[in-house]
Amino acid sequence: MRTMYLANYFVAGCIAFSLLAWVASTSPMAAKAIAFLAAAVFILWCLCWLLDFSVSGWLKISVQNLQALLLAGLAMVAIGAGVFLCS
Repeated sequence: MRTMYLANYFVAGCIAFSLLAWVASTSPMAAKAIAFLAAAVFILWCLCWLLDFSVSGWLKISVQNLQALLLAGLAMVAIGAGVFLCS
């Protein structure tokens, strides 16, 4: 059951990042705003990797689950970047 929820979140994240990439490809101003958003998300992602024990305690999940979520986030961003580059 938990795997199904994680798969649903992954698909929803892929759709969201693909939509953001498509919006970024339609307007230069939107591209700048989404690039800023992507930079902020990247910084938070890196901090979560560096402080994984602290963040997992704060979120009350195991370190293994946090790392799985971070890897899924990386895959979602990669799919979004692929849509941005291909459109």
